[in-house]
Amino acid sequence: MLLPPSKGKAEGGSDTVHAPTVGRNHPLAAARREVMTAAIDAASSFSDADLTRVTGVRAAHVTAARAGLAALAEAPSLPAHQRYTGVVHGNAGLARLDPAVLDVDVRIVSGLLGLVALDEPVPPYRLEFTASLPPLGGLATFWRDHLGEYLLELADGVRVWDLLPGEHARMWPPGVRDRLDAVSVRFLRPDGRAANAARAKVAKGRLAAWLINAPEADPPSVAAEADLGDGWSVTATGDAVTATSEH
Repeated sequence: MLLPPSKGKAEGGSDTVHAPTVGRNHPLAAARREVMTAAIDAASSFSDADLTRVTGVRAAHVTAARAGLAALAEAPSLPAHQRYTGVVHGNAGLARLDPAVLDVDVRIVSGLLGLVALDEPVPPYRLEFTASLPPLGGLATFWRDHLGEYLLELADGVRVWDLLPGEHARMWPPGVRDRLDAVSVRFLRPDGRAANAARAKVAKGRLAAWLINAPEADPPSVAAEADLGDGWSVTATGDAVTATSEH
């Protein structure tokens, strides 16, 4: 299951700092080191205005964001399921889970790390997936160019539940999705426009929690059984699930 990240992140962490975890044996290790280095360099070279766009913070918080990027290599780590504290993640109950015993492989998209498993160490970073960092360019494109084989390996023989919004869905490399059993999930209003963002995040979290407890689910069973909360109806067509909000 693919989930977006969140701006909200738990503070602090363990004595394990970020840089050594990036250097460990991992298919994305080299790419992760490139992004870490570029992010640290941006802390000293970017203007305040540019840094607010890269980190997604308001101007009043740019000094703290700059310091956070500069200290990224030494930042403390927490497992991803404890680090991300957004509405989606809270409603999915990720912090209460034990990743070691799950039957569903949940991955969170990250501008810093690409794709992160729930038990992987993550620092308290601020870096937008839509950011651009020299010399890498746009991070969405950078990660799209590095995730193809990794995604194919992760998803070999299993169903992929794609709960990513548009900006994070840009991480799909061309042609890779067509080679997988991937189910897209959309959250809409009755007129076909995107549903209210706050309501959609709650519903997405509830759906993620339901899917974690139903590893054999398919689109028809989601439409028939998943409860996304008051005012939501769910339909399934082929490899797509649509959740529609009455509000």
